[in-house]
Amino acid sequence: MRLIKLRRPTHVHYRFDSRMNWRWPLALTVLTLFALVLRVYYVRTAVVDHPIRGDAVQYYNYAWNLTHHQVFAKDAPDAAIATPDNYRDPGYPLFLSLLMQLMGSAESWYAAVLLCQAMLGALTVALATQLGRYWLSEHWAIGAGLLMAIWPHSITIDGYVLSETLFGFLCALGMIVSARACRRDSPGWALSAGLIFGAAALTNAILLPFGIFLAGFLAWRKLAVRKICVAMAAGALLLPGAWAIRNTQLSSTAVASSSYDRALQNLVQGTWPNYHSAWRDSITGDAATKASAQVTLHTIDLEYSALQASPTQGAKMMLKRLGEHPWRYAIWYLFEKPYALWGWDIQIGQGDIYVYPTTKSPLQVNPVWIALAAICHALNPLLFLLMLASLYFARTKQPLLDRCDKQGSRAATVGVICLLAFATLVYAVLQAEPRYSIVFRPFEMLLAITTMAALIRWWQERRRAMNQPASTPVSRS
Repeated sequence: MRLIKLRRPTHVHYRFDSRMNWRWPLALTVLTLFALVLRVYYVRTAVVDHPIRGDAVQYYNYAWNLTHHQVFAKDAPDAAIATPDNYRDPGYPLFLSLLMQLMGSAESWYAAVLLCQAMLGALTVALATQLGRYWLSEHWAIGAGLLMAIWPHSITIDGYVLSETLFGFLCALGMIVSARACRRDSPGWALSAGLIFGAAALTNAILLPFGIFLAGFLAWRKLAVRKICVAMAAGALLLPGAWAIRNTQLSSTAVASSSYDRALQNLVQGTWPNYHSAWRDSITGDAATKASAQVTLHTIDLEYSALQASPTQGAKMMLKRLGEHPWRYAIWYLFEKPYALWGWDIQIGQGDIYVYPTTKSPLQVNPVWIALAAICHALNPLLFLLMLASLYFARTKQPLLDRCDKQGSRAATVGVICLLAFATLVYAVLQAEPRYSIVFRPFEMLLAITTMAALIRWWQERRRAMNQPASTPVSRS
């Protein structure tokens, strides 16, 4: 009788897959906890001098009136009447109001705001890193996530009562939900993505048309089916539409001080290359410098008032000034303003990486943190250039990275490029300030890492082709 030798089944492949499936969630969890520890340590250590100042005053007033009067108004808490208005967007004041109702005392409320923003900042790192996995390998995505976790601007912004942290979280959440909608061909996910983009637009109005723009672009490039694009656009319209209906009920006094006027003011200020320096000189300069700066700021206010009173006459006044030095303003809009937006030093604020005066910051006193900030400062121009180089992926149809052939991966990549291009264009038209780019830094790092990964892969393939021996022709006898 012949014995039959049975082969022992091997399960190495399946054990390997199981280990790989666990490795990514573990790495993402560790990265998120690392980002959270950095941010919690910062907000519990750094001390902001008079934290309710500038824009934070209005956010606090809105939250106070929502909590105690159920009215969205910027009037001070001691005002006799709170008059509804729409000068600011409602998303961040609603966030502050919810915490105000939960915490009660002002001291507990302020501590809760900073802690919640530290958590939102860490979750933004996790969401943006997971978004990168749609087209990057694990190692490259974690590398981008580490940059997001340690970037100084993204840490310090969590210590202020400002809307950037919440806005950035909603942007990251909307982008990853839209990518999932495209991958799964799910109208439900697409509708959710649109709603999140709408919530982000109600936190910062510059994103108002983005959900519709992204849906239209995905449909145009055939990166998503029509039902996905329609659902996303419908969701993006829902919340801003409801808010617009509410605003139609406002009095003429409230309408006169609206977000539209704030946009006009930013538009006028953004046409002056020396606006930021004049603003800083008016505060920190000597007597002669302050006087010159005040003249500049007064001239800017006159243009703004003229544009308010008569858009036609105000526009003519602005165009006349721009026409006197066309090349100077062309360079300003095409090159200087985009670079200023992605620059390092915050202009309207304390400077460097701080919006308001801050003491006892680890980035000021801890040698490790100081060295980290110096390294990031040196890398900042390189990240900007690498981000620009990633525009190649917006036009090529042949993906360079391993995961781009999967459904939804190219839509995710193009969506991130669209978001950064849209934000850069809007702020280049209005007012370019490094504080405004903090929200979009995670996406900048994703695109910069994408360019690096593509360049390294190209170099490896080139070396492999050069080292491959040439085939010798077979001789025939």
